[in-house]
Amino acid sequence: MRDGQISRWAAMASPFLFALAGCGDAPPPVSSSTAEATVTGTVKANGSPVTSGEVVFNPANIARKTAPIVKAPLGKDGSYSIKTLVGENQVSVSSPSFTTRELQYNDQMYDVPSGGGTFDITLPKQ
Repeated sequence: MRDGQISRWAAMASPFLFALAGCGDAPPPVSSSTAEATVTGTVKANGSPVTSGEVVFNPANIARKTAPIVKAPLGKDGSYSIKTLVGENQVSVSSPSFTTRELQYNDQMYDVPSGGGTFDITLPKQ
């Protein structure tokens, strides 16, 4: 009798144990927000402002595959202001003054908060 009770308990508990075990394997949430926010910041390379080129924010992901890529020009002081979708954005900078080494470390991720934020970009020193 006792073995029968243990078997029934195990049969009832198994689905719950499997469900709990799978909770840690869930992929991280992906933003599907269509809300926009403004991000401002500066771009520096080798300790100096990057004064020509543009900042590119790409909010596309699995949930928003067709989200538009947005670009903003860099100011003479290395500053930029851009309006993009809230959530994770892949950010890169293009400039005629970049060296190959700087371009290798150019792509960064930034989670744009609702209400906007500041994202300063510092490219590695050579």
